[in-house]
Amino acid sequence: MAKKRIAIIGTGVAGTSLVKFFVSDERFNENYEIDLYDGKKTMGRGYAYQHDDENLIVNLPAELMSLTSDQGDYIKWLESNKYEAESYTSRSLYGEYIHSTLMNFVHRHQNINTVESFVEDISFENDENIYTVYTDGAVSKYDAIFLTNGEMSYSDPYELKGEKNFIYNPYPIEDVLKNVKGRIGIIGSGLSAIDCFRYLLKNGHSKVTVLSRSGELPSVRGTYYDLSGEYFSIEHAMSDKNQDLIPLDRIVDLFRKELRAHGIQEELLTRKTDRPEIDLKFDLEHPDEVGKIQYLITSLEDTFKVLYKYLSRKDKTRFMEEYHELIQSNHSPMPPHGAKQILEWIDKGRLEFLDDMESVEVNDEFLVGFEDKNQEPFDVLINATGPVSDIRKDNTLLIKNLYNRMLVEPDEFGGLLIDKYHRVISPRYGTMHNFYTIGALTVGSDYLIKGVTMLSTETYHLVNHFLTRN
Repeated sequence: MAKKRIAIIGTGVAGTSLVKFFVSDERFNENYEIDLYDGKKTMGRGYAYQHDDENLIVNLPAELMSLTSDQGDYIKWLESNKYEAESYTSRSLYGEYIHSTLMNFVHRHQNINTVESFVEDISFENDENIYTVYTDGAVSKYDAIFLTNGEMSYSDPYELKGEKNFIYNPYPIEDVLKNVKGRIGIIGSGLSAIDCFRYLLKNGHSKVTVLSRSGELPSVRGTYYDLSGEYFSIEHAMSDKNQDLIPLDRIVDLFRKELRAHGIQEELLTRKTDRPEIDLKFDLEHPDEVGKIQYLITSLEDTFKVLYKYLSRKDKTRFMEEYHELIQSNHSPMPPHGAKQILEWIDKGRLEFLDDMESVEVNDEFLVGFEDKNQEPFDVLINATGPVSDIRKDNTLLIKNLYNRMLVEPDEFGGLLIDKYHRVISPRYGTMHNFYTIGALTVGSDYLIKGVTMLSTETYHLVNHFLTRN
């Protein structure tokens, strides 16, 4: 067997999971050689878990963050390295765990190598089925590519990039935000915004304002329930499959039936008022009701993932407009202690939320406009809107080059167009043999596949498909 050369581009959770499944498969041997590409600071950590302030917390309990088949692996790693095995750990500490796991694989296998460089471009030689990877000053050829380079570049909805005192990307927060002064506004109210104001308020700033269109924060994690679906299932939904599509209304009906079967009021899905102090207090005061709907959705994430692929374009658009935020809010909740801290800051007047944000004017300062025509001045604006999903708006050099070469095509619902095996579909070459991708770049196809468990499951299928065909 001729040696197969493999490039894994990006070594966060998805990239490390790929390595894990390669080395644990009995078909993997010295005839395969893997090169791992990432920057020095992000190798084995990924962008999300690089070194940063210890107050930036993972929003999942440690017992749900294992990278191996042993669900207690992360807890054991914490204990063996003399860290406190608390339920919610810092993102930086979790990055140490990923790095340790990856380096353990590298040290045990001579045919796995690290390349501390970011990939700038990839070309394809169609006649030979060979991929060429370009980094700063180096060129290497491969039989297979696994693209797992994480989130795309940050969005900039008010086109402020380049303006003085506008912070386009706040990460790593410990470096980027340590010297900001004056009246500070944070654009966005998701997990990135929480990271920003949490750091600032814990490091001497007297007040921070969160600016957004909706003012909606993630929900608060409630009581744990071990639940499983009875009615909202692939089997039940498939009974209504017609021309390989399942009507959204049928899926919604099955989900409502599942809620009733577990005694969950449907109104819990739409409980948000867009008033953070009200929403957080409600979740903290009703942990059983909130926890039940959260853990039901978590237990059904595999079903959501499959059924989403059977929606028509029209139904998929409607689902994203009407239902996605309701599901997502309960799928990625924040830790209770974090919610209590936010309420304390609100009560003390240190944290303010202003919604219905509409515009930004730039003069000697930033004037933020709202739907009621009021304006508020700020000396510094921090962008915490999160990454783009449309690859055409991404300013990452690699993605720009892949799109320009017509090696990749955007999925209209986000990320790259892929087939059911996660192989890239190119407008020039069709389905790309041995070019796989997963993670943020498959957001349009992979519903809810962001957590460690789901990414681990999907990367297993990618490795199995590759090894079966090669």
